[in-house]
Amino acid sequence: MKEVSLKDTVFDTVAKHPEVREVIISLGFTPLSDDKMLHTAGRMMTLGRAAKQFGIPYETIVQTLEKNGFTVKESEL
Repeated sequence: MKEVSLKDTVFDTVAKHPEVREVIISLGFTPLSDDKMLHTAGRMMTLGRAAKQFGIPYETIVQTLEKNGFTVKESEL
């Protein structure tokens, strides 16, 4: 399994694992489907902070990422 951290920026996570982009978009991070948003806001925002901003529960993120072949380093946001 590929490991991701909710403390890494969205941009860095997508750069390491491009396939995670569609997964996080499906979770509700729809602005990230725009390359400009990924390259601007994605460089400043971590996955954890984005989850809080979009109101996505930690458990939902972990379960969705795990279903798609990823593990999450953190035990909570």
